[in-house]
Amino acid sequence: MRGWSKGLITIATATLAACGGGGGGGGGEGAGVMLGDEARRAVLADLGTSVILPTLRDFATEAGELNTAIAAHAADPGDTAARQTAQAAWQDAMAQFERVEVVAVGPAAPSDEAGGQDLRDLIYAYPAFNACAVDRSAYAGDEVNAATRIDAMGLGAVEYLLYVEGENSACPPDSGVDVAQARADYAAAVATFVAARAQELRDAWEADQGNFLAQWSQAGAGSDVYMTPQDALDALSTSLFYVEKETKDRKIACPTGIGATGLVCSGNDVSRVEHSYARASTPSLRANVQMFRDVFTGLGGGMGVNDLLRGIDRQDIADKLLTRLDITLMHIDTEISPDFETEVESIDDATACTNASANATGEPSACALHGVIQDAMDTFRTEVVSALSLATPDRAAGDND
Repeated sequence: MRGWSKGLITIATATLAACGGGGGGGGGEGAGVMLGDEARRAVLADLGTSVILPTLRDFATEAGELNTAIAAHAADPGDTAARQTAQAAWQDAMAQFERVEVVAVGPAAPSDEAGGQDLRDLIYAYPAFNACAVDRSAYAGDEVNAATRIDAMGLGAVEYLLYVEGENSACPPDSGVDVAQARADYAAAVATFVAARAQELRDAWEADQGNFLAQWSQAGAGSDVYMTPQDALDALSTSLFYVEKETKDRKIACPTGIGATGLVCSGNDVSRVEHSYARASTPSLRANVQMFRDVFTGLGGGMGVNDLLRGIDRQDIADKLLTRLDITLMHIDTEISPDFETEVESIDDATACTNASANATGEPSACALHGVIQDAMDTFRTEVVSALSLATPDRAAGDND
């Protein structure tokens, strides 16, 4: 679903000093100096080992717990406590997958991209979703497999099935269908499929199984997937644009009525938020931005993209982006309700919304959030990408909204 093509810019070999400190990442002291492709591979290896693979492991765990919780719910759809436990498990799994969204490289990527196996879309194909398709599959007792239409499966379908009660008037069931039981059974089938795909994605990266970690870390030095380390960094860069085109534009600009290139979104409309059924969109916004930051800085003492900037004496750009990412996270934590849907519903003045976005401050706070995150993404798109000669999705390359 996110088949962005890449606009490549030639990169000159740069020197990277593998120095530590700052921003939660950075190489260890005394690591010496690495040049060009060696430096790029070192960053890729650290990101794979310390950021990407741990995120996939955590999601596989959460998906397994979701599967267990929904099985209990399906055993007795009338048990309110079991339903609430399943809803909480969905929220945990969803928040974790929002981190995966930002690094949908390799097996998570579409099959027409390097190493892609379409696993992201099989788990959560946002924004593709069709409530009637979900209900029809539930009422028919359909199996869930790779051939199931993606807008009727995945974590988006689970949200609908766990949070919506009563018949959908647009697609009512046949006479005699137990709606609650049918939906709970289909949710269990979807959750089982999602848990299996989560394990498949994790295992694809594990060193003792699919070992995509080696393909990633050894780009240009034995990898069958990435002919150069810049190719892997380009794949990462393109995936990071998720925060620009999905988080900023689709999840914030469109629901608030600010608008975004290529999207139809006139006026504020809570139905356009990501999780309108669960009313749990704020944690997903935060997870997207936090994962972007983690890739930029690295985790656990490992290097991140910022180390490549340090290596070409552009610490100024690294500091600028990190500051803007932290401002975005602080705004989400202090100015945005846990229920982003309420923020969108409260917008009653389109001009005030436009001004709050333009100034990146003020009310409505949801509109100011758009301005804050746009400042961060503008820095990434115009300065980081240029300095490191990274790839961009063609539809984001000239975006100035």
